[in-house]
Amino acid sequence: MREDFSAAAAAVRSPSQRAAGMPRSAIREIMALAAGRSDVIHLEVGEPDVSTPAFITDAAFTAARQGWTKYSSNSGLPTLRKQVAEHVGRAWQRPVSADNVIITTGAIGALYSALMSILDAGDELLVPDPGWPNYAAIAHLASAKAVRYLQPAERGFLPDPAEIERLITPRTKAIILNTPGNPSGAVFPRELMGAIMDIAQRTGIYVVSDEIYEDLVFEGQHVSAGMFDLPDRTFVISGFSKSYSMTGWRIGWLICPPSLASVASSLQEPVTSCASTIAQKAGEGALNSDGSSVRAFRDMFMRRRDIVVDVFGNTGLLPMVPEGAFYALIDIRRKGMDSLAFAKTFLAEHKTAVVPGITFGPTCDGYVRVAFTIGDDDLRKGLERLRRFIQS
Repeated sequence: MREDFSAAAAAVRSPSQRAAGMPRSAIREIMALAAGRSDVIHLEVGEPDVSTPAFITDAAFTAARQGWTKYSSNSGLPTLRKQVAEHVGRAWQRPVSADNVIITTGAIGALYSALMSILDAGDELLVPDPGWPNYAAIAHLASAKAVRYLQPAERGFLPDPAEIERLITPRTKAIILNTPGNPSGAVFPRELMGAIMDIAQRTGIYVVSDEIYEDLVFEGQHVSAGMFDLPDRTFVISGFSKSYSMTGWRIGWLICPPSLASVASSLQEPVTSCASTIAQKAGEGALNSDGSSVRAFRDMFMRRRDIVVDVFGNTGLLPMVPEGAFYALIDIRRKGMDSLAFAKTFLAEHKTAVVPGITFGPTCDGYVRVAFTIGDDDLRKGLERLRRFIQS
């Protein structure tokens, strides 16, 4: 009897199977391998290489000296929430209430709060393939099922609304959208976003739209899910990390359906309590600016995007010219290797780090992602190494 009890107790008291089973991202794996080597060209890092603009850092120092070093409410400083509401309202050309704005610990905090507000065990969440791996990871932690919808190269890495509608079942709770897209740099045109929002309205599913790269669009305009008349079913995620080179400040925002703002806000309490107050004051400094630094960053990444096109544009290895963000997918299928083995071999032999496509979904295993987030000369050198390695 005692032995039976001990065996049962040992099984119950083992580490979390849910945590152990969470899908892992190969991005961090490659970063860890690259960090241990000298003279590596880093095409794997998804963050701007320039420093946060000085006026933002100055705003943070001023706030710290003034005593802004305490907790804020779960939903953030009222002054910043008001600024975000006004900033988003101007882009959407309609009023946005500060009551529906939550300031979060990075955009990932916004994504987590949004999904945990609506997902229950057994629910289905539509996630893009290729798409950022953290979408499926959060679904796993919620004991929900990630159902992948395809964004194939032949469609410019954009989804087919008809396929999305076919995938919706009675268990489907929400769909995640990402525009501009990671890893492809694809940007949703208005017609596509409108078609998906129409499906959401007909079926009653929630839309969780990750728009963290919204200011980095090279052709056309960013079209937000929030511009469409479905406020009771739409979450929009963005923040400061990419637009203002503030990745380490960990400051993002979530625009919630009015009925779920308090729920999403309360979810911050057991996870982070609130975003860093000093970082929030830095965010106020960012939004108080004239936007010239954001435009300068966009122009810099567009110039670097053009370097990618110059190196790969006539090779057949660049399936789509990125329209936004700072990523490109490069076709490695002629090499006859899976993407993780390719990335590890390329790093070991040519001291250049890229991200294996498999981390973004099964359909992306024939690609690697490059981030054009380093200086022009190193970028060109790393890309030329990659081209030669694929073609060798």
